[in-house]
Amino acid sequence: MSSDDRNTPSPQPPPPRGEGEKTSGADVAGRSGGTQSDAVGLAPLSEEGVVGGTLGSPSRTAKGVGGLGSSPHLPPPGQPVLRVGGVNHYFGTGDTRTQVLFDNTLEVMPGELVIMSGPSGSGKTTLLTLIGGLRTLQEGEIEVWDAGRGDYRKLRDVSEDELVNVRRLIGFIFQRHNLFDSLTAMQNIRMAQRLKENDVGDYDQNARELLTYLLLGEKDLTSKSQKSKFYNKPAALSGGQRQRVAIARALVNRPKLVLADEPTAALDANSGLAVVTLLQELARPRPGADLQKLVRSAEEAGENGRLAEWQLPLLKKVASEHGTTSLIVTHDARIMNLADRIVHMERGRIESNVVVAERLFVRAGLRQSPAFAAILPEEQEKIADQVLIGVHPDEPVRPDQLAANPGRVRVFEAGAVVMREGDPVNAESEFYLIRRGTVEVFRAVDGLPEKLTELGPGRYFGEVALLMDRPRNATVRAATRVEVYAVNRATFDKFRSVSRPFIDRVLANFRPDGGPRG
Repeated sequence: MSSDDRNTPSPQPPPPRGEGEKTSGADVAGRSGGTQSDAVGLAPLSEEGVVGGTLGSPSRTAKGVGGLGSSPHLPPPGQPVLRVGGVNHYFGTGDTRTQVLFDNTLEVMPGELVIMSGPSGSGKTTLLTLIGGLRTLQEGEIEVWDAGRGDYRKLRDVSEDELVNVRRLIGFIFQRHNLFDSLTAMQNIRMAQRLKENDVGDYDQNARELLTYLLLGEKDLTSKSQKSKFYNKPAALSGGQRQRVAIARALVNRPKLVLADEPTAALDANSGLAVVTLLQELARPRPGADLQKLVRSAEEAGENGRLAEWQLPLLKKVASEHGTTSLIVTHDARIMNLADRIVHMERGRIESNVVVAERLFVRAGLRQSPAFAAILPEEQEKIADQVLIGVHPDEPVRPDQLAANPGRVRVFEAGAVVMREGDPVNAESEFYLIRRGTVEVFRAVDGLPEKLTELGPGRYFGEVALLMDRPRNATVRAATRVEVYAVNRATFDKFRSVSRPFIDRVLANFRPDGGPRG
């Protein structure tokens, strides 16, 4: 404990346990003497047995989902741009009727880059076409946010005119480009512009700028002059060039939802990077320094591709509006590695829905705990996935999200006791990782509670009582509204034997005799 903590006036005793609170929980282990940083030598260990260093989540660039804050074009804070609930779908009729989608539920937040992965035939494209209103929704609900009317549009049991209104909210990038063969690249894009009744300035200029950024203009990647493809018809374009025209057509109206089926499959590394970077920038603004790193030599870029210096200001211009959500079916690792959320499908079902930042946040917290530090990263990831709820750690959890993921996250209001000193450990005991909010840690000294420290997001507590199988030796109280991930005793014990040598080194710091015990 620091000298500042010792000089702090004794706080009031923690309040009685709130109604409905769990009677068991994680503890915070103490130690007999020693300083805060002398525990193991890997990372400082605090007075209460928490490896030091607040983790901080992989943060967004500004307040709000995707660093967007509030916007008249976006749903209310914390609400998705797309809701899919209980969707089933069938092909055929009568005896040949076959179910291909099974009870699929998904929420996608504004500004997310979402990847749908899975083997061929798993239902990815079928679900994508249902979301886009290109197939009739048979069972379940799909809702798409319409900024124009400030509400969601439902896709179930609606007229064809209503489906057309939904489609106008969405930018479609098909696996096959689906360009009009009789129209030039510019004319194909102008057709899309005419479908949306708004004032977006100079239509021709907007189309030219998009095509130029996508390397179809009068300048190549090395700034050398080239003949533009503005007025070429599809027959006079390569497969990759047609795909880039199709991408420009899908994005020219700045839709807030983009549905893409293998958008980069026909593109080379440089064109693919340009497309992915554009989708990212439409989602949320990226720092100039990050973009500048993409301007590199061919040798440095390798198979990852590169941007030209002249593309950067054009990118900022064509992606001046943000908050676009992209739902992409792909096997392209270049996009997979940049995803905010990865939705994996198998046999017509969404088997996993992982917010990448949440997985990294939880895995980083687990890695600091002696119970999980010695296991392989793949095993740490499996444990993390058992408590994930599909919500970015910067965002509060809604009651319906808690209900959909029972036992994974627990919420305590300010003043509530998370656990109490002297609580026994049993099969229901848990280990906690703080998701949001702050807790205070107290221990009884001469019969009076003494505050030891405060813990914030990314810090964990409760491992030592589980490791040593003894009662909790500190009280933890919510200083603010706090959300904690809960790892159950069975999962915790599963990995104790793997991490035992490392654990014994840590436990030596908490035992009066200074040596490990079994």
